[in-house]
Amino acid sequence: MMQRANFSRRGPLLKLRHCQQGQALIYGIFVMVGGLAALFFLFNTGQLTREKTKLVNTADAVAYSAGVMNARALNYEAYTNRAMVANTVAIAQLVSLSSWVQYVDTLAIFGFTVANPIKYSAFFPSYIAAQSASGVVDPDDLKNIAEISDNIIRNALMNAQQVAYIGLIPTRQQVMNDVATANYNNDGLVTVEQLTLPADDFPGFVTRYSDSERTRFAAVAKISAFRDNFLPKRSWTLPGLYSDCGGATASGRVDFLTRRGGTELIGFDEWKAMDTLSEKRWVPKNKTDALCSRLDESPVGWGAQTAADSPSLDLDPTHYDYSVPVNPASSALAIVSSNAWSYSGLPNFYDLSENALSKDDPRLQFAVRVLRNKNQTLSSEGRSAFTNGTRLNTYKADTAGGNHLVAVSASEVFFQRPAGAQDNEYGNEIGKPREIGSLFNPYWQVRLIRSTDSITQAQALQGAVLK
Repeated sequence: MMQRANFSRRGPLLKLRHCQQGQALIYGIFVMVGGLAALFFLFNTGQLTREKTKLVNTADAVAYSAGVMNARALNYEAYTNRAMVANTVAIAQLVSLSSWVQYVDTLAIFGFTVANPIKYSAFFPSYIAAQSASGVVDPDDLKNIAEISDNIIRNALMNAQQVAYIGLIPTRQQVMNDVATANYNNDGLVTVEQLTLPADDFPGFVTRYSDSERTRFAAVAKISAFRDNFLPKRSWTLPGLYSDCGGATASGRVDFLTRRGGTELIGFDEWKAMDTLSEKRWVPKNKTDALCSRLDESPVGWGAQTAADSPSLDLDPTHYDYSVPVNPASSALAIVSSNAWSYSGLPNFYDLSENALSKDDPRLQFAVRVLRNKNQTLSSEGRSAFTNGTRLNTYKADTAGGNHLVAVSASEVFFQRPAGAQDNEYGNEIGKPREIGSLFNPYWQVRLIRSTDSITQAQALQGAVLK
């Protein structure tokens, strides 16, 4: 038998292990240093990316919030304008109704002179109705309501418009600061600055009109008031079946009733209404005139009402649907018997500036830049607990000029009726494809835009020009 050899591996293995001990440590150190450097770079890059993204989002939120404030201010001015127009129209209607009531009262007294159920069979029921309605409405009650409407305009709506206009700028700045602060709650400090654009800001985009500048309000008030067909013209002519003069009847001419009336805006500070009814009879112009060639007027009913602190004597022949030249006698009685209510006139109001109104598509643009000092960031050179050394300074927050990270954003307020809203006739009347923006319709909306002007200005302020 061969003797089994006894090989011991312990000695060579120990020697081999001893020879390999510590050789991977050098490589591991390099890997660890590279990993730490990469981790440091990754940390700084991630923090700076987060900071920039958050700064851009904050700038958009601030610009949009400012745009919303601008749009709300424009719409508020539009709503108050419409409310003032509504109260002005109410005053015009009350003036018209007061004139009509006075006309009915006089008709009930003097209408018997023509209340002939044969000669004016169509008019006779109106006379009976006038007798029944006479005295039912007290003109003083209408006066009180008109003065209340005037006080609402002067003491509430006009003041509200001024407060909204004056208070927008400081309120808007406060809102911008609040939005930026809320976005960076417990995350350091941030600053908001408004940029100046070539286009006007709100104070230049909106103007207050007063005195002789109230032409647009007067036009809107008249258009709105005269949509009620009772106001602009209350007229008719009723021929009789015959003339009291046989010669006139024989020649084909009959007596007739002429009703004239209407409501007018005189200048900017006076509403005036007049209603008249006269019978026109053919009478002889002399003793030998058997054919009765002269037309004589007999007043039957009249009434007039004025709302003005300083009423005028209006003798414009075209007013009140030509009441003065057609029914001069009854018009004179109406003028003499009329009285005036206290009325301060059309209000001062806010509308787009002349420059904005001259544009086919007026828009209000607004831009901001949001700044964050690099020492406020969470990178290693900012508020982070990790700080970089002099050799690991590659991914610091180097800014393009200055010591701030900057984001720029802009918003735009534009006029557009929402989908499904009824179209306005104004745009078609002036040959435009759509309605032109103004502060008489509250359809101002906001959106974010890209503004090259704001970017260029922000670069100049930062002291850097980027391409």
